Amino acid sequence: MEEKTNQALPEKCVRCSRPMTSPLFCDYCQTLHPVPGVVDHFQLLGLPRRFDADQQALHESYVALSRHTHPDYHVDDSAEAQALSMTVSAAINEAYRTLSDPIRRAAYLLELLGGPPSAEDKSVPDGFLETMMMMQEELMDARSAGKAEELARLGAVLQTQQEGLMKHVAGLYAELDQAVSCKATRQDLLHEIRKQLNAVAYVRKLLSQARQEQS
Repeated sequence: MEEKTNQALPEKCVRCSRPMTSPLFCDYCQTLHPVPGVVDHFQLLGLPRRFDADQQALHESYVALSRHTHPDYHVDDSAEAQALSMTVSAAINEAYRTLSDPIRRAAYLLELLGGPPSAEDKSVPDGFLETMMMMQEELMDARSAGKAEELARLGAVLQTQQEGLMKHVAGLYAELDQAVSCKATRQDLLHEIRKQLNAVAYVRKLLSQARQEQS
């Protein structure tokens, strides 16, 4: 798969022709613009396309954009403008939900960078499935026996494992940022990130089961 590259964003407002710093609205006349189809979540929120996203900058950007685009600020506008504000606001909310969740952000960035989707690559780290099968059996035994403390312990183990996997993902993305000139190395890293994220999905599923049994 080829990496999806940044494409040109709107440079001037369609209403006042002033330069635009956001693809969504004009700083001068406050006119809303449709979400460009070429814009990804990072561009939408004005952030660099990186896994180690600045969470404070992410939140501040989301709040600032919401002030201009939320439907509550356009109740006196035309029906067309109100409909546009709902569409734009929904796009901003989806971008924020994705980028504020490390797991969703990692998977989304992998897609943008041309990494393999989970539907095509279901590989996991060596020995991982065997460990998960043992954990699943322990969860079933604890559930059948009604052992709340054991379920809590297993949940904590799974949480730690998920955190460890995501720490590895962060390290792989850091390596990827440095491997700008070697296509083969980048592809290897992208495949390894997919492998780790597949494992995260598996752990997350078991962790959800453990927490449901405790509730």
